[in-house]
Amino acid sequence: MVAEIGYSGVMGEHLQTQLLQYNQISPSYLTKWGTVAQSITVLNSLVGSAAANAAGVTAPFPTFNSLWGSRATVAQALRPFPQYTIIDTYAGQGDHSGHSTYHAAIFKLQKRFSHGLTFNASYVFSKILTDSDTAWGGGYAADLFNRGLEKSIGAFDVAHDFKFAATYDLPFGKGQKFASKGALGYIVGNWRVSTINLYAGGTPVGISTSYTLPIYANGAGGRVPPYVSSYSGWQPTSWANGKFDPSVDHFLVPYGSGPFPLQGSGTAFNSLGNDTRLNPKLRLFNNLNENLSITRVFPIWEKTKLEFKAEAFNVFNRVRFGTGSTQLQSAQFGVLTGAGSQINSPRNLQLALKLYF
Repeated sequence: MVAEIGYSGVMGEHLQTQLLQYNQISPSYLTKWGTVAQSITVLNSLVGSAAANAAGVTAPFPTFNSLWGSRATVAQALRPFPQYTIIDTYAGQGDHSGHSTYHAAIFKLQKRFSHGLTFNASYVFSKILTDSDTAWGGGYAADLFNRGLEKSIGAFDVAHDFKFAATYDLPFGKGQKFASKGALGYIVGNWRVSTINLYAGGTPVGISTSYTLPIYANGAGGRVPPYVSSYSGWQPTSWANGKFDPSVDHFLVPYGSGPFPLQGSGTAFNSLGNDTRLNPKLRLFNNLNENLSITRVFPIWEKTKLEFKAEAFNVFNRVRFGTGSTQLQSAQFGVLTGAGSQINSPRNLQLALKLYF
């Protein structure tokens, strides 16, 4: 038997990402002219209007109003570069401001038995923290002036990951303990059973909002974080015992209740939200999967042989449900509907014949 215990730690710097939006307006303008609602009114006003003049905001250059027309708002005028909307730092692999850390404890066990059984098992306990889940870009930062809001648990974080694989050559046939000679040995010999099994936790889940703010006007904004009062209690307590019925239960509690305060114009939470990209306390359902393979080799002569293989993937036909919509204002928020609610593949069987010569 071979047992291993190890640690893996990786830090990534200067990762290709899509976070820097240099033409973003500071969220501090959301309260510059009194309440958030008053400031939003000013930011949405056209330069030259009474509201803009009262706020002391004038055109940043002579042709500003003619250039932008109906989009010549105070918000646009206050941009660091008011002649532009988006300053693309991502195209051409330009943004390398991403950062990540990964820590993992790794346990491995391997055993080979004399009677034809071999198994390998591994368990990984890990954590990923990052602001950049993909080099393909996931959108600009919610607040360029507070990049820490983007640092969260990684989208591919799987805290617990256990794998088990085994192969067993059945003890029948030539050279084996039973039925080693004669026609019976030829019939029942050369069978092998293999299995690969995965038992892993789910990846984190995040939410989004359709609500927007004038600091993101004219396309020069980033992620719009919702406002949440807690990272706990996002799921209903009705299926806390693990029994989830998608025709009755919702994956998320309704919007506007519990940890999801109403957020929109005229409410107490119409400023920049506080939600990180992903909730470390809320994850997809566990990923449980068993795969089985049965193989029989038929010797023909010398190096020529015929191999028959029967394989079953997700042999117990486990169902792994998704989340439904994760946009707060969606009518399907947390509601699972249709075949798209299953995020794993159903049982799949296949047969194969291979001739080796």
